[in-house]
Amino acid sequence: MKRILSLALAAALACSLTACHKHTPGPEATCTADQVCTECGEVIVAALGHEPGPEATCLAAQVCLRCGQELSPILPHTPSGPVSCTVDQTCTVCGTVLHRAEGHRVGEDGVCAVCGEQVVPAGRNYIAPGMGDAQSDTPDGVVAETVPSGHYTNDLASYYAGAVLICGDYGVEYFTPDPTGSSGYAQIVNDFAAKYPSLNVTALLVPKCCAFESPSDRTDAHDSIRDFIRSTYAMMDASVHTADCFGAMEPHAGEYMFYRTDHHWTSLGAYYASQAYCQANGIECRPLESYDTVYRGDVTGTLYMYGNHDANLKRNADYTACHFPATGYSMRCYNGGWYNALAINPKYHDYASVFINGDNPLTEITTDNKNGKTLLVFKESYGNAFVPYMIDYYEQIIVVDIRSNTDSVADLISRYHVTDALFINNCQAAIGFQSDIRSQCMS
Repeated sequence: MKRILSLALAAALACSLTACHKHTPGPEATCTADQVCTECGEVIVAALGHEPGPEATCLAAQVCLRCGQELSPILPHTPSGPVSCTVDQTCTVCGTVLHRAEGHRVGEDGVCAVCGEQVVPAGRNYIAPGMGDAQSDTPDGVVAETVPSGHYTNDLASYYAGAVLICGDYGVEYFTPDPTGSSGYAQIVNDFAAKYPSLNVTALLVPKCCAFESPSDRTDAHDSIRDFIRSTYAMMDASVHTADCFGAMEPHAGEYMFYRTDHHWTSLGAYYASQAYCQANGIECRPLESYDTVYRGDVTGTLYMYGNHDANLKRNADYTACHFPATGYSMRCYNGGWYNALAINPKYHDYASVFINGDNPLTEITTDNKNGKTLLVFKESYGNAFVPYMIDYYEQIIVVDIRSNTDSVADLISRYHVTDALFINNCQAAIGFQSDIRSQCMS
């Protein structure tokens, strides 16, 4: 026993009396743990301590730059005020939308049950109040939507502001998909068409802005987006109609088909898509010049918000063109309860509010047409500007948002006597929302 104690004491003395290089180092020191000698336990390198990153904000916690540990939690947002029927509640610090405007809940008398405003005249509403002085010309100082130049000024080297690629006075979601297409998306459409063989099924893939307005110093996304759409269509069954939205839009490159400060297309881009849809389904499409039109200016959208309120986007704000259907209709939306709304509401300016009252799980439109045709639409937000164009061609339109839970599609088809179905998705959504699309359309 004395010999064992002597050996242990000798080892300890050897470590403590000799130079550091005689120690046997354990794991390297971290922010919270020392490096110690595995023989004697002496601290070789003290714990380093955390290296704090930027202070916490309402968008991000403060973390250690060395180990990633959260040092200070994310701060609460500072609400701008209570949400109302028409005004979002936002954070006054970062601009994040905390609660979307809930929209008016209008009864048959046209009065909102929440705020008491007389939103529309009593009864069915075909055109919004105040439309008697509707203007058909673009506002002073802006380029008309069908003029093929002057909308997108690509006059500086592109750069990222947040996730937004700024290309001068406009921004884009830069996107170069696999030109071989998406077999997953094609299979979803094929499976739906096989499940409901009595329906006339159409697929309409929408290009993104960068297909036509890529910055000059980046790889042009035109060909990859075009080929992605063509390749995906090629994998669809012969029973599925494919609407050549890309081909309909291409001759109009440079026109005002996409917002400059928002990630959506404009109503002009959606109109050209309606031409493609009509051509694929043997429908005579209304000429653009036949629409009563109202313009609403001074619009800045999602790209401006998520592009850190970039000054180059602000200097050329957008406008929204409202092209009204000629056919009378009534529309109601379901979002926790049914409420009446307008397919195009010119009281507002921004994309999210003007077209079919934004994103709702289920929207029902009944028109004055008596042709026995009901269109079921599976969409994300790109479909919002498209749907109003269908009012002139169908007796009923049932709109399902692929990102929300709603009634069983089988029940909807039976209840509304659906004759036609449309999958309308932008190319990014066709890739990113496949599980949502399948979950909805096969329910």
